[in-house]
Amino acid sequence: MVDFRADDTAELRAWRREVRGFLEENWPKGKIFEFDYDEDEAGWGEYRQFWQKVGQKGWIALTWSPEYYGLGRSAIENWILQEEFSYWGAPAHPVIGIYVANAILRLGTHEQRLKYLKGIAEGTEYWAEGYSEPSAGSDLASLTTRARRDGDYWVLNGQKTLGTAAQHCKWMNVLARTGPDGGRQNGISCFVVPLDAPGVQLLPIENMADGTQNQTFFDNVRLPADSLLGDEGEAWKQVWFGMGGDKLDNTGPYPEPHFFRMVRTLNTVIRYCRETKRGRTALADDPVIRQKLGELICGVEAFKLLFHEAYSDVISPGGKGPSVMLTTMTSIHLKEFWPHLAQVCMEIVGPLAQLQGGKWAQLQGHIEKFFRASFGNHAGGTSQLKRMVLATRWLGLPR
Repeated sequence: MVDFRADDTAELRAWRREVRGFLEENWPKGKIFEFDYDEDEAGWGEYRQFWQKVGQKGWIALTWSPEYYGLGRSAIENWILQEEFSYWGAPAHPVIGIYVANAILRLGTHEQRLKYLKGIAEGTEYWAEGYSEPSAGSDLASLTTRARRDGDYWVLNGQKTLGTAAQHCKWMNVLARTGPDGGRQNGISCFVVPLDAPGVQLLPIENMADGTQNQTFFDNVRLPADSLLGDEGEAWKQVWFGMGGDKLDNTGPYPEPHFFRMVRTLNTVIRYCRETKRGRTALADDPVIRQKLGELICGVEAFKLLFHEAYSDVISPGGKGPSVMLTTMTSIHLKEFWPHLAQVCMEIVGPLAQLQGGKWAQLQGHIEKFFRASFGNHAGGTSQLKRMVLATRWLGLPR
């Protein structure tokens, strides 16, 4: 096993204890929140209260400048915070809001930062992303939603799909064409859209893992001119690829929450194999099952190495952050290994893993839901697209 210790000083160990103490007091041990796949309204009420407690501590904006509601803490402290929250299965923040916040911190004006970051930092206002469209998913550059300038306003028309948790959100970050038809990546701009604006309509999409996403329609939605985030026509580079703008000094990558989801599930199956017999033999002593578990452990360790390398690229002297090649490799591994791990876990537990309740249900149906959720890994593009990007842009291979 790879051993990576982030808390190698007394101060960092004290910080980890502080975070862990907060979680012990405010988050029920064993309770797991999955942002994409939990639509229990009472549960969301609890999550909102929890997020506000985290916000009151200043931990959502841990590394941000105090000028913009943050604490100015270090990247390593943020790593430890996220590691503890992920290990506990607790939602440190509404995840999309942090992606949006990073874009606002890099690209936003002073006024935009003051206006939009406060609600994120406090855990009181939630954000959705309006990127994908029915005919522009992995091929995002083919998007057709448009915004045209009309005096002091932009007028937005079009449709977005797969708006995760948008029904819970106040704002949406929307990519739209503002320039003439030319190069596919040219003329795309980013807008901050209030979801209660006239002309915005949400229709739910229930996914197979018990979550809800949304179709979002924009019908002549009028946005103030200062709703534009970043430079007009440059969102493909600035927002989608995270280029340009102000440097985020203390914001580095942190442990991938999906990794901890995988580890929790794999550890559950390993315990099940130790405790369950078929015939007179424990599953853990079956050589075929041991081989399968060993393969899964190797895959988890490879995932861990990838995001640790990304973090190292940030904190190393002169580090410029993880390369697009590294982040692409990490994304490919996640998108392909997660469904594989879920499939193998289902095979090991057997057909009764499909039952959600009753005396014959194995592991309370957790593995079956994990299996369904594993196919909701579309965000950022399919693994096939990521492989093409890796092959053509980084290895120089022909299409």
